[in-house]
Amino acid sequence: MSRLKPVFAAATLVILAPACAPGPGIDPTDPSSRRACFYQDEVSSFRPGESQSLYVRAVGADIFELRASAHCRDLDTADALAFTPMPGPPRRLCVGDHAQLSVSASISPATPCRVEVVRRLTAEQAAALPDRYRP
Repeated sequence: MSRLKPVFAAATLVILAPACAPGPGIDPTDPSSRRACFYQDEVSSFRPGESQSLYVRAVGADIFELRASAHCRDLDTADALAFTPMPGPPRRLCVGDHAQLSVSASISPATPCRVEVVRRLTAEQAAALPDRYRP
């Protein structure tokens, strides 16, 4: 039994190591593209954007852009959202992560779709968003 502990510990490190790696499209040398994160239960508001994108405001001033990987039904009329992170720690979503998003609209039952956290907007990018997209 004592021989299995080191093997189990090594296997755990192999599984956990990729969770710390930057996501696709992230340049680790660029400070603005570091993996910014938010907690899904701390989203204070959201607004749909263009082309199946969604902007969410985390507690504070951070605004994140999410993009659906396929058509996300009722995204433009959503009353409520619920996130289910796919990989990684629960509740926390970072740039490059994918999550299952349940969109609830008053005219239809909740429909799930897959989204990717694309980026955290800088203050300038957030200010440049049209009012209809700014959460």
